[in-house]
Amino acid sequence: MIKTECLTKIYNRGESGEVVAVRDVSLEISSGDFFVIAGPSGSGKTTLLSLLGLLTSPTRGRIFLDD
Repeated sequence: MIKTECLTKIYNRGESGEVVAVRDVSLEISSGDFFVIAGPSGSGKTTLLSLLGLLTSPTRGRIFLDD
């Protein structure tokens, strides 16, 4: 099981400001579940998958694996 609470990822772009890639995502995916992450280009799909795969650290929020 993967569970997230208020997951947020913000990238700092220096002079051009911040980019909020993922904002306050809370979800629960149980073992054996099938799900789809869909959206337009630039909507944060890859960032969310990187967070769920523990390849990227969240700016805020928590990720739980197997409770």
